[in-house]
Amino acid sequence: MSNATSTSIVSTLTAATFQINRYLTICVLLFGTIGNILNLIIFHQPKHRTNPCAVYFFYASIAGLIALYSGLISRVFATFSSDISATDATICKLRAFIIWVSTTASSWILTCATIDRYCISCRDVRRRNLSNLRFTRRLMIVSVVGGSLVFGETFYCYVPNLRNSPLTCYGQHMTCRLYNEIASALAFVFIPSTIMMIFGYATVQNVRKLLRSIAPMATTHGTTMTIKKTDRQLIRMLIVQIILLTIFNIPLAIQRLYLTSTLTVPKSLLRSTIENLCFQIFYLLSFMSFGIPFYIYTLTGTVFRNEFMDLVRLVYRKMKIAVF
Repeated sequence: MSNATSTSIVSTLTAATFQINRYLTICVLLFGTIGNILNLIIFHQPKHRTNPCAVYFFYASIAGLIALYSGLISRVFATFSSDISATDATICKLRAFIIWVSTTASSWILTCATIDRYCISCRDVRRRNLSNLRFTRRLMIVSVVGGSLVFGETFYCYVPNLRNSPLTCYGQHMTCRLYNEIASALAFVFIPSTIMMIFGYATVQNVRKLLRSIAPMATTHGTTMTIKKTDRQLIRMLIVQIILLTIFNIPLAIQRLYLTSTLTVPKSLLRSTIENLCFQIFYLLSFMSFGIPFYIYTLTGTVFRNEFMDLVRLVYRKMKIAVF
């Protein structure tokens, strides 16, 4: 390949990376913000506050919002040369810590939700009793504290003003980067995903057994049927989210490990540009997983969709009254 052709490709890929970081990131932030706020409104309704899985979804939405803004807002600012975290050490370290803790906590909160759905679908009364709000709160606290302990090293490792790294604010040397990539791959992606897949599969099997063995209840038990329907739909919503979460996050985990393992390998400008473009795409794809839960719930959950439409109608009526 001639130098002129290589230079042209590099320029094109660099421009594409810039456009992705600016405009696509803004879109993800916008839709993610709207979706997570709507999740918070719906799951904060009184009838959901006593459902452990709905409580998990509520706090996962909070963690998702924190992850979106801590992870993506600096990318937008960087395209305007206004990213403070790229030059200020304190903000760089704090931002990295918040990103890792919020993303890891979100992943483990969903893992806990999967275990909760497994417990609620079991015939064993002792296992079903594990699905309670006190246990839910304890597990969420453990998730946040655990993430903080695992990624507390960011206050030492992360430094700004780096040049030969995927991000300007990144691990300062090989040991830090290797620890971060392995820890994030295990704590954020592979271990939670494995647990979610195992318990998700077990939950599906439990639900199938229950549906085969339990005859349809009489219409006089409408309240019980509604609760069971809600639980089944929460399970469906959760399983779809688990699958997409795994698909969206594995590429970034692999790319991070690859970049760190080839850190000392001499690379051409074209190869470095291609790798940077792949990293930016996978990075954004990973954060999309924190912005799409509302849309997953709306598409897969009839109860959730109906509640959203009720919310829309309520807002419309209030606006109509305010206008007239």
